[in-house]
Amino acid sequence: MKLRIKLIALAFAVSLTACKSGDKKDGDAKTEYAEADKGDANDIVEYNNVLVSYTDKNNDYLKSLDRTLSHISKGLENPEDRFAFSGVIPPHALSFISISKIKPETPPSALSSDDQKFFKENVAGLSSTMAKIKETYKSLDDYIKAEDWKDDKSAKGKLLIDSIYSMSKTYYNYDDKILTKLEVIGDDAERIILKSHPLREYIFALKDDRKAVAEFTKLITESENYKPVEGKVKAAYDALETQNKKHIEMAVPDVSKFPGKDYSFKRFNDSFNDYLIEARKIMRDASASGKLTESNVEDLIRKQDSMRSAYNGFVD
Repeated sequence: MKLRIKLIALAFAVSLTACKSGDKKDGDAKTEYAEADKGDANDIVEYNNVLVSYTDKNNDYLKSLDRTLSHISKGLENPEDRFAFSGVIPPHALSFISISKIKPETPPSALSSDDQKFFKENVAGLSSTMAKIKETYKSLDDYIKAEDWKDDKSAKGKLLIDSIYSMSKTYYNYDDKILTKLEVIGDDAERIILKSHPLREYIFALKDDRKAVAEFTKLITESENYKPVEGKVKAAYDALETQNKKHIEMAVPDVSKFPGKDYSFKRFNDSFNDYLIEARKIMRDASASGKLTESNVEDLIRKQDSMRSAYNGFVD
């Protein structure tokens, strides 16, 4: 697969409806926003949510596009086969819709001028690159429908696909920079909001789990050869197991005060355990073969995404 699978970002959505109170300072702060007031903190967290949703929507399109390009690439190798392009499904694209007044391209004034400039420039670059990817796919789609491959023996079609692959790398460079900065800024703002929240202990336990899992996924999937990182992977996995066990043993939220939160907390811990089961299978296979397969990566990220859904179910 040439379109890179996006790892689930460390930055993630935060519930705004449940988290409106909090003190001003936090010893774990990493940015100037630890001194923000609650109004500014809420704006920063809301911007975090908007950007995460926006990049998620783009990533859904790119994953769908990847499957389409794989099918077309095979067809271009043998276009005379009358079934070469049958069943090609156009990539699934939905318009980004947000009820927030804050938009991806307009960071809030709660951010510093430097950070506003950073987000404006990088979101513009990300959006422009995505528009070019879609435009290039449209040219490829027209090329296939018109059977223009009969004129050039698939040459232009292959060039268009290579161009999309190249632009996807540019897109993910923007995506990585945006979400990496969001992870730090959003965390400080969220700490202000959650400082006095009655479920703060649980929310941050789940946040810590998701962050550790994201880092583990990155470690195990970003190296072409598994053997050089096997020791680090095993140590990281052991730490995940310990963390999961610790949080499973936490007393569940008080059902009388927080109906349903006991179930959603257990659901998250169960999804974490499912991730660990998948990780063990993949580690065993990779140890024998020396590398991870595309299927391994996709399966692990699917489990990680389930954790994300369970987390959102808890904080909503």
